[in-house]
Amino acid sequence: MNRFSKLFVLGLTLALVLALGIPAVAQDRTAGEGAPLILPNFGADIATLNPILANDGTSTTITTRIYPGFIGVDNDLGLLAPGMPGSLVTDWTISEDGLTYTFTLRDDYVWTDGTPVTSADVMYVWDAMNTEGVNINGNLQDLLAKVTSMEAPDANTVVITFVNPDCNAVDTAAVLTPVPAHVYSELFPNFVEMNESPDNLNPTVTSGAWNFLNFRPGEQVTLGANAGYPDDVVVPEGWIYKTVADQTVQTEQFLNGQLTYMGVPNARQTEFAEYVEAGTYLGHFSPRVNMRFLAFNLGDPTNPVPGLDADGNPIDQGLHPVFGDVRVRQALNYAYDFDQVNEAILLGYGFQPATHSRPDDWAYPADLAPYAFDLDMANQLLEEAGWVDTDGDGVRECRGCLYATEVDSSFEGSPMTFRLETNAGNTSQEQLGILLQDMWRQVGVNAEFQPIDFNVLVDSLTGQTFDALFIFWGFGFPFDPDGMAVTFGAINDEPGAGFNGGSYYNARFEELVAEARALPGCDIDARRDLYQEAYTILHEDSPWMWLALQEALVVAQPNVEGWSPKPTASSEALWNDVSWYVAP
Repeated sequence: MNRFSKLFVLGLTLALVLALGIPAVAQDRTAGEGAPLILPNFGADIATLNPILANDGTSTTITTRIYPGFIGVDNDLGLLAPGMPGSLVTDWTISEDGLTYTFTLRDDYVWTDGTPVTSADVMYVWDAMNTEGVNINGNLQDLLAKVTSMEAPDANTVVITFVNPDCNAVDTAAVLTPVPAHVYSELFPNFVEMNESPDNLNPTVTSGAWNFLNFRPGEQVTLGANAGYPDDVVVPEGWIYKTVADQTVQTEQFLNGQLTYMGVPNARQTEFAEYVEAGTYLGHFSPRVNMRFLAFNLGDPTNPVPGLDADGNPIDQGLHPVFGDVRVRQALNYAYDFDQVNEAILLGYGFQPATHSRPDDWAYPADLAPYAFDLDMANQLLEEAGWVDTDGDGVRECRGCLYATEVDSSFEGSPMTFRLETNAGNTSQEQLGILLQDMWRQVGVNAEFQPIDFNVLVDSLTGQTFDALFIFWGFGFPFDPDGMAVTFGAINDEPGAGFNGGSYYNARFEELVAEARALPGCDIDARRDLYQEAYTILHEDSPWMWLALQEALVVAQPNVEGWSPKPTASSEALWNDVSWYVAP
C-alpha cells in the first residue's frame, strides 16, 4: 500500500473514531462561554467584507460567517436542502414549465441591530447585480446570466425566474447572500459607490453565527459570538482569523498552542499524521481536497475585453503571444513531471487529475487519463507550433509561430518567455514554481517565476493581465459539474470580475454545458454524458493545467471539545465550530 492509500485509510478510520468516540458539546453551554477559536491566515488580508463583491477565499471565509446563507446544506447528506441552519429558505416550489422557483423564507432571523431579515435583503443584491459598473463576484455573474427576473411579493417570499429550465437552478440560487438593505441603501445611495468604499471593511450590521468586531490589517479579523443567532448556541467567545507570515510560522504557533486549528503544510504531513495517530492532536484527513491548477491566458493580456457582446455573441479576445496556440499549452502539459512533484512536494500523497473535477465526482469521465510525462512529445508540439531554438542558447524563439503569422510579424525571433506567478508565503507553491521552471527549461521554455501578494494575484487573474499563474481551486460543495461554466464559460469572461480570466472560448463546450443544464427531465445519466464530453474538451484544449490533488490533513488542539468532522458536511472539520468548547 502506498503512502497516499495509507493516509486515506487512516483518515477514514480516524474520522469514524472521532465521530463515534468524542461527545458533542453539552447542551447546557451558554453563548460565549468558551475561549475564542484562533485560526491562521497565511494569505493576504481580506479584500472586502461585502459579499456582493467578495471574490477571494480570504474574504469569503469571513463573509460566510457573518451573513446568512440563502439555501443551506444538509451536513448529513451533503446536499442542498430547505430549512438548514444558518440559511433563510425553508421551502420552495417549481412551476410546471420549470422556469420559476418560489422560495419561502423563515421569519425568525434578525440583523444585529434588531431589524428582521426579509426578502428585501435579497432583492437589494439583485438590484446591485443589475447595476452597470458594480464589480459583482463571479458566482453572481453566473447567476445574473441565468435569471430573467427576481421578485419579492412579500417579506418572506422570493420568486426567481430562469432564462431556461435549469437542472441546477437551486445550486445557482444558493450563491445569493442577503445583505442588510436598510444599512446598505444608506451607505451606497449609488450602487457603484460600494466598489471602493472603506465601509466594506467595517460592516456594522450582520446576521451570522458571528458578529464582526474589528479588522486590523496585517494582524487579524476578530469576530464575536452572536448571542441572538437563532439556530444554535455559539459557544466560543470569538472566532479570530490571525495573519501569519507563512506556513512555517503557522506551524510553530500551532505547536506552541497559539492557534486552535490549522491545515498541515505538505512538508509536515507525515509528522502530524503520527501525532494524530498517537493522540497528541485531533486530526481529520479530507478526501475533498483543493486542486492546484495553472491558468494560461489565451487572450491578449494588454487588451482585456469581455467574452460576449450585449447580444451574447463572442468577442475576439486577441491572442496571447505564447499561449494562444493550443499546441504550446499541450506541450507544457507533456513536459510536466508529476511524479517528481508528488515525491518532492506532496510526499507521495498526491495524484494527478485529468480535468477540472475530482475523480469521485459523479460526472468525472473515468476513462480520461492525465497527460503523460513525455519530453519527446513536448518538443515535437513546440516545433510544430513554430518555436525553435536556432541560436543554441537553450531558449526557443518564434520562427513562424502563430502570433507572428496572425498578429504581429515583428514578433518573429522573439524568445519563448513568459511570467509565471503564484501566491507568496506558501512554501509548497514556491517550491512548485521552481520545479515548473526547471521542467520547462528542459524543452527550451523560459518561465520567469515570481511569487506575489495573493490579492494582487487574484486581481491579475480576474483582470486578465497575467501570462500564467497557479493557485488552489476550492471545489464547491455540494458538487455541481455545471460550475465549470463559472470558470470556463464565455459569460464569465469579464475583466475585473469573472472567473474566466484566461478568456477561454469553445463553442462546443458552451453547447454541452447549456444542454446539460436545461435537459428535459434532468436525467442524470444523459447529463453525465454531456458533462463528460465537456470535460474531455477542457482536457484537450487545456486552458488550465491540472497540476495535483492531495488529501489534506487538518488538526486541532487536544483540548477542543466537540470535534466531530463529517465528510458529508459543507466544511468537513469546521462545520460545527460554533459548538466547540475550549476552556478559557
